[in-house]
Amino acid sequence: MRKFLRRRAGQSMVEFAVLAPVFFLLLLGTIDLGRAVYTYNAISNAAREGARAAVPYDSPLPTTASVVAAVQSKLGGGFTLTLDTLCAGVAAGGSCPTVPTVPNTGFIWYGPGIGQVTGSPHPVSVKITFLFQPWVPVVRDASGNGVTFSAQTTMETEY
Repeated sequence: MRKFLRRRAGQSMVEFAVLAPVFFLLLLGTIDLGRAVYTYNAISNAAREGARAAVPYDSPLPTTASVVAAVQSKLGGGFTLTLDTLCAGVAAGGSCPTVPTVPNTGFIWYGPGIGQVTGSPHPVSVKITFLFQPWVPVVRDASGNGVTFSAQTTMETEY
């Protein structure tokens, strides 16, 4: 009986060694999925907040700087976003905004018409593109450089 128990003593260690990588891959994959959902929700809310900042008829009228500041303040410090200067003022539907190439960074793009009084309400757009990079190496390798999230909000101005 003792000889039989001694031979089975390492069985649990072998089972753990076989199953641990799969378990940790699933655990980290679940965490990455949560991070991805959080990132998308955060940039979606920030784009909405930026469009809200561009809409009201205040004195002074909204500026592009106030829109970018509203987006940055909604996101907080965990996101690195820069203004897409190549596409500033390009109408929606063009080839803009630029897609980020550095992982975990993004671009803010805004359409024309912010702070311009035209006599009737007109649409203004704020779009954010963000390159999300997963932590799990298998998912990161499968996604190439990362996954690009994009969120756009268009609202009618009050001026």
